[in-house]
Order: sequence, then C-alpha cells, then structure tokens
Amino acid sequence: MISNELQLEPWRARLRAHGRVQIPGFLQEDAALRLHQCLRDEVPWETAQRTDALLADGQAHGAAPGTPEDAALLEAACLRARAGFEFYFDRYRMIDARRDGVDPQLVLHVVVDFLNSPEFLDFARQLTGDPAIRMVSAIGVRYRPGHFLRAHNDRVGNEDRAFAYVMNLSREWLPDWGGLLHFLDPAERRVVDTFTPLWNTLSLFRVPQPHEVSLVAPWAGSPRYSITGWFRRG
Repeated sequence: MISNELQLEPWRARLRAHGRVQIPGFLQEDAALRLHQCLRDEVPWETAQRTDALLADGQAHGAAPGTPEDAALLEAACLRARAGFEFYFDRYRMIDARRDGVDPQLVLHVVVDFLNSPEFLDFARQLTGDPAIRMVSAIGVRYRPGHFLRAHNDRVGNEDRAFAYVMNLSREWLPDWGGLLHFLDPAERRVVDTFTPLWNTLSLFRVPQPHEVSLVAPWAGSPRYSITGWFRRG
C-alpha cells in the first residue's frame, strides 16, 4: 500500500529536526484512488462534535449529514467555538467498525489491518525513531463547508499518543478552500507552519503540538477527505 518510491531517510531527518513532516506520494496511486472512492461514495458518515457539548433541549449529539438537524448542530458548535476548543466534522470510526464487524464491505477494514500489521508498525518505528510504538488508531474524516477543528495539542490522559498522522485523500485541493492544518506557537498565539491537504500526502507530527484545522470555505469544490489517528505506545 505504501509507495515503492518512498525514500524514508530524508523525511525521517526532517521529522527529527522539526517535529513534523508532510510526505508526498505516500501511498501507491491505485490504493490512494480506491480509498478516495470509498470515502467519497461508500462510507456511512456520522457527524462528530464534543461529547460534553451543552445542547439545546431536544438536540441529539449527532445528526445525519446534510439534514436540518445537522445544520442546527453546526451553528451551535460555531457559537460555542467563540469560547474555546470545539470541532465539527463528519467521521467514520474505523477501529470500532473493524472490531464489531460493521460494514464489512468497506475497504477501510483492510486499512485498519494494514496500519496495525507488523510491517507497518516497523515502518512507523523506523520513520519516527520511536521503538515503543505498538498500535495505530484510525478514523475516516470528512470536512464539508463550515466544518472546523479549533486549536488543541492531541494530549489525552488515558492514551500514550506519540505521533499524530493524517493521510490526505482530497483531490485537487486549493489552499483558499480552507481545511488547512495550522501549527501554532503556544506562547505567541501565531501560525508557525501550515500543511495544505494535498493529494496523497502523509502529514505526521509529534504529540503534543498545538495545531488546528481551519474552517472549510463555503466555496470549497469538494469535501476534505482523510484517514487520521495516532501512532500510540499503548
């Protein structure tokens, strides 16, 4: 699944020096195209927001994408975002689906097995220089216009997350469509680096590290698709 043309050492050196790297041409082209098709046409998406979000009476924590309920939840999330950390996007919980045997026809199950294979875990350890990586989590993500992920650092108390990754699977994405992965200086409150979600790239960065995904613009020509998660030590 990983491109046979990939040269590991230059990207490993850049990751070691800067704590983040974006690797072009990460997957074999046929594999990337198949995953894009699956995310675009086959995945039964659900909306995702903070599970502790305070909702209006009668509102659920999720809605079918594209419904009036979805629009109302997004509007409420945007209002809450003025006060701090919030997010709103569509997701498919790949690890849960693989474990529970849900949607067995999806090629995403093959991806979960691949990411947690001895071969890929060895690749992850070599790329990052972290011999303690033991597993890889994964979710499918779709950002539609108006979707966003406010600043955070990916640190969670009950998970030993070593590195975060994003396999970008949007074709012909333009920077002014938004959905940019911004890295932030925690002291100066400014953007210090930006990764555009270019086709078939792997964005990888050390945890913890402040970052955000900028709002997807209303004129974006397509949704922003990715598979994302963490290289975990346990």
